[in-house]
Amino acid sequence: MNKEGYLQIIDEKYFEAKKERLSRFDVKWGKWSREMNLELRARIETKTDPEELALKYVIIYWTLRSKMLELHHKSRILGKNKIKKLGDEAREIKVMILTGVGLKPLTFEDAARKVL
Repeated sequence: MNKEGYLQIIDEKYFEAKKERLSRFDVKWGKWSREMNLELRARIETKTDPEELALKYVIIYWTLRSKMLELHHKSRILGKNKIKKLGDEAREIKVMILTGVGLKPLTFEDAARKVL
């Protein structure tokens, strides 16, 4: 699967889970999420995948969507500003992934710091 495919799946699963008011810790979200995470990490760790850099940013995008999902689950009203901020950041990351503009080499530790 390519980076666009991952983004599409993340968005589909996010909007489906948001509609159902699932937590990011829900089994339904966690099952597909874990499988995708393992697949992405395996591809990145090969160090030969031509989309390696973009896939690292896909993980960041997925993490931001997960955080947004949890805020929707807990409280749509109280987390509204946080959700908007995370949504804006997620859109910026998505554009970077799709265009390749602004992507900078990252380690997993860099990616973790970016989403914390």
